Amino acid sequence: MNPNVLSVVERDESGYYHQVNFQDGKSHTENGGHNTATDVAKKNTAYISDMLVKIFLPAGYPQSVTPGILLLFQVLNACQAFCSSLAGLLSSRAVLEGFGVGDANATATRALLLTILQDVSTRLTTIVGGYWVGSSLYPEAKTYRFVADILIDAAIVLETFLPVFTSPSFPLQIPGLRICILCISSSLRSMCGVSAGGSKAAITLHFATPTSGTGDVGDLNAKDSSKETILALFGMLLGSFIVPHLTTSTSTYGMLFLLVGLHLTINYAGVKGLQLRTLNRQRAAIAWAKYRSGHEQYVLTPAQLSIEERIFESPGMIRDALGQIIGHCTIGSSLSEISRSSAIIPDIDLFSKKKYILLFDSQCLSSSLEPGCTLNRRPLLHICLKEGYGHLDQLEAWIHAAEVCRVVAESHGKPSGTPFDCLEKAYRQVSRRFPHFFDALQSAGWRTSECALLTGPPRGVLTSIESTNGHKSNAKLE
Repeated sequence: MNPNVLSVVERDESGYYHQVNFQDGKSHTENGGHNTATDVAKKNTAYISDMLVKIFLPAGYPQSVTPGILLLFQVLNACQAFCSSLAGLLSSRAVLEGFGVGDANATATRALLLTILQDVSTRLTTIVGGYWVGSSLYPEAKTYRFVADILIDAAIVLETFLPVFTSPSFPLQIPGLRICILCISSSLRSMCGVSAGGSKAAITLHFATPTSGTGDVGDLNAKDSSKETILALFGMLLGSFIVPHLTTSTSTYGMLFLLVGLHLTINYAGVKGLQLRTLNRQRAAIAWAKYRSGHEQYVLTPAQLSIEERIFESPGMIRDALGQIIGHCTIGSSLSEISRSSAIIPDIDLFSKKKYILLFDSQCLSSSLEPGCTLNRRPLLHICLKEGYGHLDQLEAWIHAAEVCRVVAESHGKPSGTPFDCLEKAYRQVSRRFPHFFDALQSAGWRTSECALLTGPPRGVLTSIESTNGHKSNAKLE
C-alpha cells in the first residue's frame, strides 16, 4: 500500500461497510458499487427493510434486547392488539347507542352527564386500583399482564351487550341500568390500565436488560408504542369495512366472541412464554424444588422454569417438584400482629446469625405452647425480617421456608419430632446447600442482584431481641 494513502473501513448502523481512502489531503469513499439493475433493486429492498427495523425495533437490535423479543414482545403482542382493536369497534358502536345516538329523545346534556359519570368511575378506580395492586405489579408481572387482558375483554363484552340489557324486551327493567353498565365498563378499563401499565413496565425492563450488551428502556417502549399504534390503525381500517356488515345479533356476537377468544389465546401464549430472569416467590420455590429433587448439579434456566410456572398462582403457595401443594408462607409478616391471635414462641437462637426469623402459624399447630406440639395441617409459615435485611436474606428465608415444607411433605405430614425440629433440620440443609444453589442461579442466567419476593414494604421489621436473662440478639420487635 502506498504510504501516502490511508484506508479506513467503517461499518454503519445498518451493517453496511464503507471504505474511505485519504490521499494528499483528499478523501474518497467506496461503497461497494451497485452497477446492475438487480443490485439497485436489492439496495432499495434493503433500505426499506432497514427503515422498518429502525421504526419498529429498538436501536441496536438484536444485541440490545433479551432473546425472544421478536416473537413474544412484537409478533404476539401485535396480533393481540389487532384483535382488541377490532373488538373495540363493536363495543364503541354499542356505547354510542348507549349515549343516545339514533334516539330522538336524547340530548347533548344527557350524554355529557354520562361522560362525567364514566370519568368519575375511571378516576376513582385508578386510585383504588393503584393502592390495591400497585406493589404486586412488578413481582407478579405475568399474572397482572394477563389479568389486564381479561379486564379489557370483559369491558368490551359488557359494552357490546349494552343494547340487549337496555332494550324494552329485556326481562329485567332496572332504572339506571344503562348508566351502571357504562360506569362498570369504565372501571374495568381503568383497572386494565393500572394492571397493564405496571406489568408492562416490568416486562419492558426485562427485555431492555439483555444478558450481554446494553439496552434502552425508553427507546424500547417508544418503538413498542409505534408498533401497537400502526396495528391498531390497521384494525380500525379493517373494522370499518367489517362492522357495517354485522347487522344481526348472531353475526355481531359471533364475531365478538371470536375476537375475544383469539385475543385471550394469543395473550396467554405470549405471557406464558415470557422468560423473566428475576426471582419472585413462585419461581424461587420451583427452582429450589427442582434443585432438591435429586438433580443438585444444576438449576433450571429462566427458559426451562417458564414452562413450569403458573400464570395464576397464590404468591405464597409452595409446591414440590411434581407440582403438589405442600405449604404456604408469608414474607414480611409482623410478629406483633401474628402473636395477637395466640402465643407463638419462635426459636430465636436458631436465627441469631440470620436477618430473618421463620416461624409456624398457630393455625397449623395442635398447640403453640406445648413443647411436643404437632402439625395438624400443611405448614403455614411466616417470615419476619430483621433490620438491615437485603435481597439475599429474603431469598434465603424463602428457600428455608420451602425446605421446611419439603421436610414435612417427605414425612407425609407426620414428621418425627416437633415442628421446631423441622425448622432446625431445614436450617442445616439450607445452610449447607444455599451457597451452591445461589452460584448455580447466577450461572443459569438469573438476575440475583434483585429479587421480587416482597410485594411492598414488610408489615414489621425486627430491630432487636432481648431475653429475660439479659441476653441480647440483633433483632427485636419494635
